[in-house]
Amino acid sequence: MSFEMEADMVSNRAIVEIVNEYRTMLQQQIALHLKRQRDHIVRMRRRFLSKLARRLHRNYILYDRHRRSLLSDVSFLNMRRREVQPATSRSSLQQPVPEQLHLFPASSELEFTEEQLVRFRINHATFQCLYDQLEHELEDADCEPAMTARMRMGVALYVLGTGKDFESAATLFHLHSRAVRASVHLFCSVVNKLLRDRQIDFPLSRKHIRCGVKEFEELVGIPQVFGAIGCLHIPVERGTDKDAAKYINSKGWSSIILQAIVDSRGRFLDVSCEHPGNTNAADMLIQSSIYQRMEQLDGPCQKIDKISVLPLLLSDGKYPLLPWLITPYPTTAQMTPAERSFNVYAAKGRACIVRTFERLVGRWKALNRCSTIVAASYVPEIILTCCILHNIAEQNGSPYKDAWSECHNEEDVAPEQPHWECQITSMDGEEVRNRLSKFMHERFPLIVDDD
Repeated sequence: MSFEMEADMVSNRAIVEIVNEYRTMLQQQIALHLKRQRDHIVRMRRRFLSKLARRLHRNYILYDRHRRSLLSDVSFLNMRRREVQPATSRSSLQQPVPEQLHLFPASSELEFTEEQLVRFRINHATFQCLYDQLEHELEDADCEPAMTARMRMGVALYVLGTGKDFESAATLFHLHSRAVRASVHLFCSVVNKLLRDRQIDFPLSRKHIRCGVKEFEELVGIPQVFGAIGCLHIPVERGTDKDAAKYINSKGWSSIILQAIVDSRGRFLDVSCEHPGNTNAADMLIQSSIYQRMEQLDGPCQKIDKISVLPLLLSDGKYPLLPWLITPYPTTAQMTPAERSFNVYAAKGRACIVRTFERLVGRWKALNRCSTIVAASYVPEIILTCCILHNIAEQNGSPYKDAWSECHNEEDVAPEQPHWECQITSMDGEEVRNRLSKFMHERFPLIVDDD
């Protein structure tokens, strides 16, 4: 009897083992099927993103090529027209001012209307914020003729926003052109004196760097990035002195370079505009205060693939590759898919400075017309003022109209920006970029641009 019971037990164990083996095999088959499904979905997603990236890249290349061609044609036509234009006084070339003259009485102490504020490119909240901070300095200024602080501010904002010359603005406000010039100079001086340190604060505290890093990581996924750096050439008057040649950039027109750091929201963190147009980005960076500040920046580090990475800035190929300044991989046939994908993510991060420059010159048209408004020596003060006003407008939610970015007349067409490739790279910078590329490859979809 015991023998039969033992046989039954052996038989039951064998059945249990068979069932367990079958269950394990079935679970493995299900897991393998699910893995294949996930891999298939991932491949489809990557293929879709790759095709989308290629299509967007092709469209952008075609658009940029067409835009550059049009800008080059317009710049050439403007240059030819200036060469053949007879030397007549500016006053004889003035076009009728389209605005109604009675909208801006020079002696008014009342609030400006919303219709008038539209011409200043800011809303009422931003205007009042500026007025509250500048009223005392503008009222006490010893300038002729005597004007209220509100009118001085309105005249200056009109010139900076529309880019109109002093004579046109003087006709509109029932003033002499000297009064308009004095108002603009006084306003810019007071804004730089009182608001620059409040609005453009760099280097940042560790708390602000952490906040900026978090915002950029949410935007593009690249860790430790807190800002993007870039430069913009601002046209200036072509001088006749011996130093005039240093302002001529590689595109053949005279300029002063605005170098800036912006955060993910398009706010200026640092600006520099003391370099003439023929300075390349590498020399400009090393000579500027930004380089020293970044070299000495005491920011929170992060371990990425076993190395400690400092807070980073993103830039394009104009700049050198440094441990705290990350540029894209050079476009070559030997690029790996991970490197191409990293370039796409980095380009998305750098888009914030492109958008900021576009809104800056769109809102403050004087930046594209400095060559016809003021002398080159005064342009840096105009640039700094517009950068400060940009931050204040963005901070106060002053709406930006897309129409401001459009070119409604020839004066609004900006000359083509110079471009060059910097060949300076540091070994530490290459290592940081490679670790970041690996980090993005392991955690985010691979976007391959085959073009």
